[in-house]
Amino acid sequence: MHQTIQQLTHTLDALHVGAVLIDRAGQIVYANDRLAAVTGRAPAQLLNQPLKELCRRPTATYQGRADLVDFHEPQEIELELRHADGGKVPVIASGRPLGDDPPAAEFRLVTFTEISFQKEAYSHVANLSDTILEQALELKQHSQVLERRVRQRTADLLKANMDAIHMLAVASEARDADTGAHVLRIQHYAQSVAEKFGLDESESERIGYSAVPHDVGKIHVPDQILKKPGPLTSQERTAIQSHAAAGEAILSRQPFFATARQIARSHHENWDGSGYPDGLAADAIPLPARIVHLVDVFDALSSDRVYKSAWPIEQAAHAIQSASGQQFDPELVGAFNSLYHAGKIQQIRQTQSA
Repeated sequence: MHQTIQQLTHTLDALHVGAVLIDRAGQIVYANDRLAAVTGRAPAQLLNQPLKELCRRPTATYQGRADLVDFHEPQEIELELRHADGGKVPVIASGRPLGDDPPAAEFRLVTFTEISFQKEAYSHVANLSDTILEQALELKQHSQVLERRVRQRTADLLKANMDAIHMLAVASEARDADTGAHVLRIQHYAQSVAEKFGLDESESERIGYSAVPHDVGKIHVPDQILKKPGPLTSQERTAIQSHAAAGEAILSRQPFFATARQIARSHHENWDGSGYPDGLAADAIPLPARIVHLVDVFDALSSDRVYKSAWPIEQAAHAIQSASGQQFDPELVGAFNSLYHAGKIQQIRQTQSA
């Protein structure tokens, strides 16, 4: 071997990567110890062997084996070396010309950088990514199951609370001939007025069902007072008025009943401050209570009571208009009038009185 090439082989032996020199026929004329170790062969076993027999593509066909022995262009590709035990060693192969002048021009340098560790690490990362993805999907599915259960439990709790509300309301109204129908009308009137006033659907619905037990405190009022057909004495009137505070006390302290407690206590407060039990006025009266006060009076006027016959619905609606600014919030009266002129109030009364 030419002296220049012999000097080069000393450099190749010092490399930490596999390296060979090939001639123009693609035959290995020198292989360093590192390449021999990587392929499980002695350096002498590699000499005079075609380089292409040592290399294989990870895929079926390796056109690039010819590229490595191309003496004109540098080349870098990923391939596999055949190990003596039949295994495969993944490497990055780089082919470089040594020069344009003899004797260097007669040889080509090819180095092989083993990437087994990187491949293994990539495989672990890929497997880990798959595992993480599977766990994420399982967690998402589990979360969806939990969300469905929470929605179902919430719906069940709402139904249970609604059942409790209606039972309390029916119990408080049980001594009236209009049992049940009155509280259903109040519920739908209140929800409709709230929506017309500009509250969102959820809040309006909450005010509607919270209005149902507005008179639950009447349970504490004796029958002879509730059913008295004539004028009440001052003591009897005081007993009747006590139902507002009593209703607030009866209702559960759970957050679900917070609006119902406001309504029970304050649905007899007047806009001008002349109502009971606290003499609240204007915006100091909770909005849900102001709404229920209006629709409760309307329903009472347009229904039969032991002390009066039902007023025609037109007369009852006119009475609400006339009391705007005294008993009732003027803006709520406007919302009620809009519903009345659109036929919504009449529709509710007909549907919930059947």
